[in-house]
Parts: sequence; structure tokens; C-alpha cells
Amino acid sequence: MNGCLMRILVPAVLAASHLFPTHAASQEESFPILFTNVHVFDGVNEARIENANVLVVDNLIAEVSTEPLVVANAQIIEGGGRTLMPGMHDQHVHLTVFNPLSDGLRQNITPFHLGGVATIRSERILMNGFTTVRDLGGPAKSIARIIDSGMFPGPRIYSSEAFITQTSGHADFRKLNDRHPTLSGQGPSHWVESEMSFIADGPDQIRMAVRENLRRGATQIKIMVSGGVTSEFDPLHSLQYQADEIQMAVKTAEQWGTYVTCHVFTEQAIRNCIDNGAKTVEHIPFLTPEVAEVMVQKQIMFATAVAPVYSVSTEQAEAFYTPASFAKWKTVRDAAANMIEVIQTTPGMIDLYTLGTDLINNWDQTLEQDKKMSDEFKYLLEANFTPFDILRIATSNGARMNRLTGLNNPYQDGPLGVVEEGAYADLLLVDGNPLEDILLLSDPDTNLKIIMKDGVIYKNTLD
Repeated sequence: MNGCLMRILVPAVLAASHLFPTHAASQEESFPILFTNVHVFDGVNEARIENANVLVVDNLIAEVSTEPLVVANAQIIEGGGRTLMPGMHDQHVHLTVFNPLSDGLRQNITPFHLGGVATIRSERILMNGFTTVRDLGGPAKSIARIIDSGMFPGPRIYSSEAFITQTSGHADFRKLNDRHPTLSGQGPSHWVESEMSFIADGPDQIRMAVRENLRRGATQIKIMVSGGVTSEFDPLHSLQYQADEIQMAVKTAEQWGTYVTCHVFTEQAIRNCIDNGAKTVEHIPFLTPEVAEVMVQKQIMFATAVAPVYSVSTEQAEAFYTPASFAKWKTVRDAAANMIEVIQTTPGMIDLYTLGTDLINNWDQTLEQDKKMSDEFKYLLEANFTPFDILRIATSNGARMNRLTGLNNPYQDGPLGVVEEGAYADLLLVDGNPLEDILLLSDPDTNLKIIMKDGVIYKNTLD
């Protein structure tokens, strides 16, 4: 199977696209949409804008007013006192990644599986209220092109493209006896090494891998700098990539105006990243107060992605993981409570926090996993974050992180993650007040009455 098929695949599931409005169709009709009688959470301020009216023209918010608005030929949506808020951001997803512990990862999965399932997942993610995602590993730009063209519903995608990992790093998905693509002199033994994950050692190979991802349309770059739970041949304490290697990734990304984010678990791994120029970090379960203070000083944003840790019981995890990975999972789970405490007690850390779910599964079960995306609200509430903090984490904070892509940002018509004049019209109409009950967002099928992205209504269940 030629891996390049992944980048040109148009899955058969697109046959269902007539069920949803397309961007092209919306431009042909192009009527203003006026929301009336709504209370607006703007993504930034805790106090809602009461009894407001919000005008959408094309794909942007044209006006937010507490005064009546009279607009010719507008479609009127009577909000009935519900809450209008920005579409949410999931800053750590993997649309085209399946469980690396699965025996079928290399033997039975093809790019066609990935393209089909990822396109279906995109619809489910949007229907959960997430209008923007940051994909942190896997060839997701192809899915972004399908969505942005209007052929199928899904969120905006900030794609990192292939993971960049060292030999025996967290994204070295080879089985024990698979050949090394460089040491063997024969190149990749599987399409995973040419499409999903680049094994790159030393500054020269890293520079090439970063450039290849940027050529494929990556908006930011993801590198692996510590061990991880699901990988078979790297303990959690392992430090991956040296200073000159991280610096090369950062320098090469900066030449395109964008940034590097790092998969990191341990204190030393976090320091290696932020001391060598990375702008954001992922997971950080072994965060310490000292490192948190440095992150605030340097304004290093992060996504903890705790859902995979908390979404299963110990018994389920033990049955699912290999013994080695289960031991790592349990260590991370035990550390997570301390990480949350450090975030909450370090001034300024919540301003840098973004929501990320990191939910993957065996390819044929992934839709069940997507239903768990909104469980992140439950975990954060149980950890004593306020609804306002959780809403900021899920909206404007995520949008601020994505602005780090600079001129590499594919969505530059206006800001995301906020309800304000000139912003993208990515909007959710919530039945109730999530500032009082954040768990309303954990039942999107019932409580999200309208889902709009880019000025197009993809769901409307108002009576």
C-alpha cells in the first residue's frame, strides 16, 4: 500500500455529506443570521452579556449588542434566554491515530481505514461542540482539506502531521523485529514510518523531518521528548532528544513562523523543551511548582489531556494495556492529582491551560471514545476548577495557543474562541447556563441546540 494514498483519499463516507450544509451552499444563500434574546459568554469574561443580540454576516460576527438590531433579509433565531458561547477547542486530538498497542496496527490497518474513520470522527467531534481542534500527530491535513472544502462536516484542524520521534522514542511504533528505516539502509518497512511517524535522530534528520511536515501543510510541529504510556520500548523516565536536536526543530519551525510543542512527562523533559525554545508542552503529569513558575515566566502554554487517564477504571486499564504499559499508566494516574494541585496553586497557570482529550482507541471502537470527549469537563470540575475557568480553558485559551502558529495560521479572517465583533462565527447555543452548570456541555446531544461553524449552522434542534 502506497502511503501517499492517505493524502489524496476521499472516503466513501462522503456520500452522506448531503445531510449537512456545505460552505459552498452557505455562500450561495449568504443571508445574515441574527440571534436574539441570548445571554452571551464571550470566552473571556465571567459575566455574561445579558439580553443580547448577535449578528452573523457570512462567516464572521458583525455585531454584538444589547440594543435591538434591525437587519434586512436576516434569518432570525430566537434564543429564548439561552447562552450563546464560542465553539470549543480541543487542543490535543489524533484524528488518524489508532491504539498503538493493537495487534492490528501494522498488520491489518491501511490508509483507507484511517481516512474513513477520521472523516466520520470529524463529524462526531463537531457535534460535541468542538469547532476547532489541534491534531498532534498523524496525517490530518488531508481531513482538514475535505472539511474546509465543505464536502463533510468537521472542526477546523491545526495539524502537526507526522510525529517526530527518536529511535525507541514514544512514536517509534515498530514491533521488536521491524527493521530500522535508516540503520537498515532500506528505508521504512511500513507506511506508518512514512506517513504517521518520522524516526529522526540528530539535528540533520530532524531538520528534514520538520521541513517535510511543513511541506505537507503542518501548522505546528510535534516532537517526542520523554517516554509515554502506550509505547513499548521507552520507560517514562527516558529523556528523548538532546538540546541540539530540540533547538534544530525549533529553529526550523521558526523559519516558517510557527512553533514546536513537546510530548513530555517528567520534570527534566519539560525543562529540556522550554529551555530549548518549545512554546507549548503536552501532558506534564510530573509537573513541579518550580517548573510551573518557569512556565508562567516564559508563558509556556499546555494541554494536560487527562481523559485517557481518568476515562477508564484500574481494572479496565489492566485488561487493556500490556503489563509494562499498565505500570506506566498507573504511575501517571497517581501523579495527575499533584499536577492539578500545582496548576491551581501557581498564579498564572490557569491562563496557560488548554483543554485536550487525546482520546484514541482501536479503529473500530473510536466512535465510542469520541463520546467521552466532554467527560473532560467532569474531571476538571471534580478537581475543583470553576465553570468559568473550564470554559476559558476550552475556548479563548485554546484559540490563543493556536495563534502561536503566526503566519502559518490557516484561519486569519478573525479571532477564534471568542464572541466579539470581527471574530469567526463559531457559536454554540446552550440550553442553560454553563457558567452555573458546566456539565451541561457533557451532554451535547441534549443541551447544544445550535452548532455553528464558519457562519454555517450544522445543528439546529430548537422547536
